[in-house]
Amino acid sequence: MISFFLLACEKPDPNPELRDPIYADLNSTLGAVSQEIEGEKKNLSDNEKALQEVIPQTGQIKYAQKRVQESKEKITRLEQEKAYLELKIENRRKSTKKSYAKAFANQEAWPDPQEWASYQAEKRLRSAKRTWDIKNRMHEAQIGGPEATNHAAPAGGGH
Repeated sequence: MISFFLLACEKPDPNPELRDPIYADLNSTLGAVSQEIEGEKKNLSDNEKALQEVIPQTGQIKYAQKRVQESKEKITRLEQEKAYLELKIENRRKSTKKSYAKAFANQEAWPDPQEWASYQAEKRLRSAKRTWDIKNRMHEAQIGGPEATNHAAPAGGGH
């Protein structure tokens, strides 16, 4: 009887962030950014070697310098993104503990599926293409497709 009461006792999870899908996604994104930084650092060293091996007065030095500069700028941007993700993960860990404690006290389901759905929608919008392509927009809206050409042709064969 005593073992039944001990086993039936429900305790809060000491690390609820490990069950949080948003926290897990942020961690996987951080891992991908870290790998990308390492790859770009290798690319930078290759570009710097190529810059040193460039034959003077051939015009290649400008292109080599440009590749080195672009690589340095990309590393800077990726390191900023990594720092942002680290801060976001820490913030998410803290908010996860608070929301889990509140849900555990109220006997509610946790993590909130609505929050995960809104996170996915926000992430999809953040990574969406930011250029305007009229052909793609027309295709998405089904304007100018085969249906439009069927209606545009006159019934008499065009004579």
